[in-house]
Amino acid sequence: MSYSTSYNIYKKKAAAQFTLLPPRRDENGRISKTGAVLLEMAPSQGEKSYDWRGSKLTFAFGINDIVQFFDDPNSSKWGSFFHQNDGTNKKLTISHGEGRYEGTFMMSLSVGDSRVSVSLSAGEFQVLGRLFTAALPKMIGWT
Repeated sequence: MSYSTSYNIYKKKAAAQFTLLPPRRDENGRISKTGAVLLEMAPSQGEKSYDWRGSKLTFAFGINDIVQFFDDPNSSKWGSFFHQNDGTNKKLTISHGEGRYEGTFMMSLSVGDSRVSVSLSAGEFQVLGRLFTAALPKMIGWT
């Protein structure tokens, strides 16, 4: 089995990495659980250093989340993702930059009382969309 590398975005105050998780298969080779794109975000703990162990937050983009990502970005519902697992609330928001930040995006992940935010350039956002497009067939085993 081969594993994908991550797409990493490093900023001054925080970092994000996206990793493709393949689908799980049962003993007969059938898919028992679809794959996902795992988002991990960590705050900075100094110059070019991030707290991946103590303060890392995670969010798994499933197929429905990726479908929502590709919905109309001008819709009022676009960019807000919510998961609840074992009583833990996870909320990811992707919002459009305004004013001098127009054309960029802010991605914020809240898990319980913790929150990490990473800004995305227009190019980083485009790459993310293309990676999601490439990930979809792999997530459902169409490779």
